[in-house]
Amino acid sequence: MVEKEEIQQDEKVFCQQADIAPLMIWMSGCNALYCYFNSNWLKFTGTHLTTAVSASAREEEIGNIWTGSVHPEDRQRCEDIYLRAFATHNSFQRQYRLRGSDGEYRWILDTAAPRFAADGSFVGYIGYCVDLTEVPIGISQPSITESSSLSTNFSRRIRKITEDQLQAEITKRQAVESQLRQKTSEFAAILQVLPDSYFRLDADGSILDYKQGLIESLYIPPGDCQGKSLRECLPTAVGDRFHQAINQVLETQHEVSFAYTLPLPAENNNFEARLLPLPDQQIIVLVRDTSDNIQAALIESDAKFRSIVENANNIIFVLTLEGIFSYVSPNWTEIFGHEVAEVEGKSFIPFIHPDDVHICADYFQRILTTGKKQEAIEYRVKHKNGNWRWHTSNSSAIKDANGNVLYFVGICYDTTNRKETEIALRESAQREALLNRLSNQIRASLDLNHIVETAVQEIHNLFQVDRCVFFWYQQDADVPYWEKVYEAKSSFLPCLQNQQEATHAEIKLIAAKTLNGEIIRIDDTETVGDSIAQQFLQDFGFTAFMALPVHTQSGEIGAFSCGYCSGFRPWLNNEVELLQAVTVQLAIAIDQAKLYSQSRITAQTAQDKAQQLEAALLELQQTQMQLIQTEKMSSLGQLVAGIAHEINNPVNFIYGNISHAREYTKDLLHLVELYQQSYCPPTPEIDRQINTIDLDFLKQDLPKILESMKMGAERIRQIVLSLRNFSRLDEDGIKAVDIHEGMDSTLLLLQNRLKAKPGHPEIQVIRDYGNLPPVVCHAGQMNQVFMNLLTNAIDALEESYAAERRSRSVSKSCAYVNSHTLRKGEAFMSLVNNTEQRTNDQGEMTFPQIRIRSLIQEDHVIIRIADNGSGMSEEVRKRLFDPFFTTKPVGKGTGMGLSISYQIIVQKHGGNIQCISAPEEGAEFVVMIPLKQEPST
Repeated sequence: MVEKEEIQQDEKVFCQQADIAPLMIWMSGCNALYCYFNSNWLKFTGTHLTTAVSASAREEEIGNIWTGSVHPEDRQRCEDIYLRAFATHNSFQRQYRLRGSDGEYRWILDTAAPRFAADGSFVGYIGYCVDLTEVPIGISQPSITESSSLSTNFSRRIRKITEDQLQAEITKRQAVESQLRQKTSEFAAILQVLPDSYFRLDADGSILDYKQGLIESLYIPPGDCQGKSLRECLPTAVGDRFHQAINQVLETQHEVSFAYTLPLPAENNNFEARLLPLPDQQIIVLVRDTSDNIQAALIESDAKFRSIVENANNIIFVLTLEGIFSYVSPNWTEIFGHEVAEVEGKSFIPFIHPDDVHICADYFQRILTTGKKQEAIEYRVKHKNGNWRWHTSNSSAIKDANGNVLYFVGICYDTTNRKETEIALRESAQREALLNRLSNQIRASLDLNHIVETAVQEIHNLFQVDRCVFFWYQQDADVPYWEKVYEAKSSFLPCLQNQQEATHAEIKLIAAKTLNGEIIRIDDTETVGDSIAQQFLQDFGFTAFMALPVHTQSGEIGAFSCGYCSGFRPWLNNEVELLQAVTVQLAIAIDQAKLYSQSRITAQTAQDKAQQLEAALLELQQTQMQLIQTEKMSSLGQLVAGIAHEINNPVNFIYGNISHAREYTKDLLHLVELYQQSYCPPTPEIDRQINTIDLDFLKQDLPKILESMKMGAERIRQIVLSLRNFSRLDEDGIKAVDIHEGMDSTLLLLQNRLKAKPGHPEIQVIRDYGNLPPVVCHAGQMNQVFMNLLTNAIDALEESYAAERRSRSVSKSCAYVNSHTLRKGEAFMSLVNNTEQRTNDQGEMTFPQIRIRSLIQEDHVIIRIADNGSGMSEEVRKRLFDPFFTTKPVGKGTGMGLSISYQIIVQKHGGNIQCISAPEEGAEFVVMIPLKQEPST
């Protein structure tokens, strides 16, 4: 292990020497990997080594540098030479091209020799490289022998350089050590004569050694601090401050100084500490006692302070942390009337207005918490004569060296005149704002109660009265009285709920003046001459009272009463003027509210009558249209029933005789066969007739004709039954019927509209019937609903298809004109055929469809009729069932079909009908009715 360390040390020294050699030198280890390139080699190749995190990573990086710098054509040959020599531990030479820092490859001669440890073990190779391109012209490249000689001379030169440099370094170090010893002696002598103490600390703040200097008293004896941390030797706050400075010095390597105070047995002493960095993460601390300097400065400062204070116009004070005046300037007596002796040593609280004490307390608490000066505060201070004076104060905290607040120093100045002016202006502005606000609110509102309530509340808040009430004078009563309308009061007063009325006789004097439009101002109720009025006011607890009358143009009389319950209260002229302006505005507003109320009543009456007439007209129109629709359906039913009856008799006759005709025909044909068998061969005349009538075909076709006639007659009978079922003329009231039968009958009547027409394909009807039981309903009315819904679906599909054809006509016409490769007939047929097709969003061809579904849901039957037309907007969907609403052109619809259907389903059957639709998504009507109906329905 020792030898390995020695080898590593030798290699380190060698690397230092090789970096100054004029050759490109390299080394490899026993693992055959390159481990070193000197600075010339790296400079030649333009290589910069990174800071590898491990030795293995560094070896890999250096090995990759050599591999990446050798010319690719020379790399394998050089590696073979190197590995063969490595196996035998012999010297070797090799020539190859090495890429320079400019990117150009240059020929070099690389000579290497093995390295051995002291015990003879192989530890790797050392070699040097020579740039062959720099050999002068006429000088041949060195041979291997010359290179070996070069290597030997180089080794000798390296050893010689090492020995010379080592001797020079020893000489230089001895000189430096001599100078260091001299400087150390000088430094020690300087420290002995300095009055400061010094401590040498390590990075943790532990004391390594010290010198007390001329400081007579320390916090603890310095001898007890040896080897201890400063936190153990000093108060916590001071120790923490030292450690902050230590960290700052170690981080910045610059001097740090600060002042601090130590609580010594005799008195608190002030010190200054300077911390300077030393080598090996050590710090020297110089400490100086500054108490005498600070005391002298304080005496001088105190003299200046007293001179300034005594000549200042403002009051200067010093307040302890407990809120005690320790000093006030002499002009306190001039401003507040108190002698200085009456103030110093007393708390500030008795001198401050009770409402402002918390302002001052919070102010000093903020200064104490933050340690910073705060914004000035305003508060009231009591003069010796009992008056309150407004003052503004600025204060700041005085701290010790450790940052602890010792006391407060402040300056205050009288701002009474300015504050009273501000208050007067603010009150005036408030009164003006109140008047404007009341005027705006009164004019903006036409609600009489809201107007009175707003006025009472605003007056109560502005004038800070204990009670503000508005009364109406009820002069039409048998005994006239004053009725309270609205009240605003202080929280400590009872409400006037049990004292709603006061007769005119009870407040004769007050009532008489109010009725005459006079203002009543009573600053003190004790001075009222009328005993009844005085007793009335005192019963309410008023000590001051004011009343202002309100006379409207309609002859109504009201009054504002403002009462004060806490002693004498002078009513100011500007207050009375403001209230007079308010009463004028209030009277105008009351008149407006009355007129508005009357106009609203009149307008509401007219509106109600108009709505009644409109509703009656609408009902008449609906009834008329419903009667027309009912009459149409009745006429249609009678027509259908009559036609069915007239057709039914001959059809029954035909249907009943077809069976006889079949029997007769069968017998006759059998007879013909017997004749043929009995009279064979037939006569020529009979034979010719047989050929003429094609007797064999006649015998085969005649039964078929009779069968076809029977089927046709059967079909006619079914149509007649469907017509009779649709008309339901043979039924009265509600009855259990087959809903599907009524639906099929309706579809039969609409069959002509469902068939294909020129330019319009057939409308497919998909019946998705559920298994429904008989449904109790008005069968004829339900058929009418089905007729309306199916007709609307057909109309929607026809209109949708027509609109689609119109939108495609332009593009199809252009396609027709531009189809030069088609014959005219082919292009025309293509255009015609394309108008019969529709495509969905996926390009698939679709056809107009109506899908009818029925199902049972609990005790209700649901019929859903859906089409794949163009749908409708939400606005149209919401108005579908409104009377007379239609989207069809004039003359094609009345707008009553769906409205009547809604009445039949909802009102007649207690069901529900709704439409589900969106643009381009078709429409679906959902009808839901109970399975059973009450007989009275």
